[in-house]
Amino acid sequence: MNHSDRPKRPLGLGGYVASLGATVVVAVLAGVGTGVLRLLPGPLGVTLTVAALSVAMAAGLAACLWWWRGIDEAAREAHKWAWWWGGSGGLAVGGVVLLTLMARDEARLLPSGVGSDSTDIFVSGMMAVALFQLAGYALAWAGWWLKHR
Repeated sequence: MNHSDRPKRPLGLGGYVASLGATVVVAVLAGVGTGVLRLLPGPLGVTLTVAALSVAMAAGLAACLWWWRGIDEAAREAHKWAWWWGGSGGLAVGGVVLLTLMARDEARLLPSGVGSDSTDIFVSGMMAVALFQLAGYALAWAGWWLKHR
């Protein structure tokens, strides 16, 4: 029996809170760091921003890997299934909504918080699609557990 075949003991609430807490700390540090680095002009500022965001992303991926290795096979299967079907479905719905708004004059009905310049609109669109994906994921995840209980 190799190391990956051994039964896994679930992390439990403590492991989840530790993983979530570490991720929040890294995200706050990345946000503050990129805010400060934004003031640094030129190639050096861009390079340091890329480096800071890359370190933060690597730390986030390491936390995900640690968490993933600590959950059991049923939880893994639920997350994989939910991300595939729920995330893909959410992406499809979000894409239809955003493409419809872009193709129609009714886009002027969007809330004023969306912004008016291209950067604000791009970020708002990315956030909207991510929220659709997360909503689809959450619904599919809950449905998977209800079906398999």
